Amino acid sequence: MTAYYDQPLRKLLGTLSPTINWLGLKGTVEVNNVPTEHVDAIKQLERIGVVHKRNNRLYELQKVRLKKLMDSMGMDVLIAPPLVEAVVATLEAPVAPVAPAIPADPGLN
Repeated sequence: MTAYYDQPLRKLLGTLSPTINWLGLKGTVEVNNVPTEHVDAIKQLERIGVVHKRNNRLYELQKVRLKKLMDSMGMDVLIAPPLVEAVVATLEAPVAPVAPAIPADPGLN
């Protein structure tokens, strides 16, 4: 079984989170008015059903579908990729060994 932070869809949503947040703020956006940095991301989101193209003119975020995808993966919020890597590194960081407890001197009891 793949660790949850290694799931491909989780990584994809994390990578596309700036576009998802931008589209969430804009609501619906005309196809011609999409900035070039968001075009490829919107096409990928359209393939997985998170963005809907209405009448070949408007892109619209499907919030219910996004919420269902996130719930199925145990995600509460979208995390951008640099933060994901930092969280993963923190989770996988070796824990410093704890010094062994010093046994109590039996003569002190």
